[in-house]
Amino acid sequence: MKAELSPAVEALRNQLREQLAEVDETKKTINALLKRMGEEPEFADVDANQQQPVRPASGARPDQYYGKPFATAAQEYLERRKQACSAEEILRGLEQGGFDFHSLGWKEHDRLRSLAISLAKNNQKFHKLPNNTFGLIVWYPNVAANRNGEVK
Repeated sequence: MKAELSPAVEALRNQLREQLAEVDETKKTINALLKRMGEEPEFADVDANQQQPVRPASGARPDQYYGKPFATAAQEYLERRKQACSAEEILRGLEQGGFDFHSLGWKEHDRLRSLAISLAKNNQKFHKLPNNTFGLIVWYPNVAANRNGEVK
């Protein structure tokens, strides 16, 4: 049951993050307008939601992936989720777990693309499914066997 509900919980956490960001933006806009009118800001807690982040969707500690090689961090994330994930989910999970993309030289605007390429190229550890998600090759023994030239 836990594995079945995990994607729903993650989706709701992501939705909550987006909603909190929208609320903060609205508060900032109101404060900016009040300032232009010569009044005091109404919301002193504008950044409070950012200081108290929602637990990472991956369930990881904020430093879970810090200092680890990319393939190791991605593998651990997938093992933690116990299911194939999109590149976007993996990127978000690694970011929330403190993975240092700067050490790889990946620019922020290219991270998703670089991550997807890296996972796809490492076919000894990862497997890209037809639905554009990534799983661990060990989860798909028939695929691994076919790659090694074995007959099913």
